[in-house]
Amino acid sequence: MEEWDEIEVPNNVKDIFVEMKNTAELMVDLAYSSVLFQEKEIAEEVLELEEYLDLLNYHLMVKAVLAARSPKEAEQITAILQMGRAIDEISNAAADLAKMVLEEKLHPVVRDVILESEETIGKVQVSPESILVGKTLEELDLATNTGVWVSAIRRGKRWIFDPDEDTKIMPGDILIGRGTRTALDYLKEIARGILKVMKHE
Repeated sequence: MEEWDEIEVPNNVKDIFVEMKNTAELMVDLAYSSVLFQEKEIAEEVLELEEYLDLLNYHLMVKAVLAARSPKEAEQITAILQMGRAIDEISNAAADLAKMVLEEKLHPVVRDVILESEETIGKVQVSPESILVGKTLEELDLATNTGVWVSAIRRGKRWIFDPDEDTKIMPGDILIGRGTRTALDYLKEIARGILKVMKHE
């Protein structure tokens, strides 16, 4: 975990807890993506995020214990620690999926189950003619306008994991997104340049 030693961890229990939740959600999305598309680079990112989440969980435990000043507060802190452990277990499960991808031990049924889910993971390539090109994720607000949450972007040989709101979409980008099949199909039509406007614009 040495590479995380210089990472600035949130300095209160609430912020650490939120960061753990967000990290675990990203890990699950990326783990499913690595399974569907057999992308070992994504699987490796999941394992790196697991180390980061372990670090967050450690800091959560330390700060939670220091915050308890009475039996009542200690009882409340115990509930937070239980939630932290539950989030950690989710992250461990995502990491297990990633390890199976890296070790090429996945049974085809795992991929089939993910594809049959109501909400699934999709891969969308952006054409130069798309209205997405040159706009930031904040400007596009894809979650609201299309129902798709973008968890990663492949740009050439480089990956952008958990892109922030200032990330601009470029021609040729491959978006990894989570949503219903209908939402993903809709985003694909926009990305290909077939649709020139989004519903909520």
